[in-house]
Amino acid sequence: MDATAKLTAIAEIKTLKAKYFLGVDTQDWDLIRNEVFVPDVSFTLPEFREKPYRTANKVLGMFGEGLNGMHSVHHGHMPIIDVTSETTATGIWAMEDRIYWGAPSDSKKGALYLHGFGHYHETYVKTDAGWRIETVRLTRLRRQTANIF
Repeated sequence: MDATAKLTAIAEIKTLKAKYFLGVDTQDWDLIRNEVFVPDVSFTLPEFREKPYRTANKVLGMFGEGLNGMHSVHHGHMPIIDVTSETTATGIWAMEDRIYWGAPSDSKKGALYLHGFGHYHETYVKTDAGWRIETVRLTRLRRQTANIF
């Protein structure tokens, strides 16, 4: 694979990850299902359970249940992307997220938020439809929770 093809793949994977963050924060599960994950994606959240969630439908069900009635803001930083072949790649993304329980109008009720820091460890595969996330392992270095008011 030449340098131009590698740089193109890296740019496409960065766009893919941006779609992931957009989909999570807007709770657009169809975007993630159709443009981000492979159907048999594996997603591991060791802080909650070591066993991975498998298949896009199960992962998105977990997202939908976990984020129902919440608002989130996710940021990915400083990706280290290694294109390992014409159709495979790996990546590590530094991440920061905030998850707010309840709507902004609920803040008088003492709504809580989580502020997390960590890394996404991922593998990617290039399909006929473009690059897709095949595996995810989200590890947090730090997690803070607090009342907003």
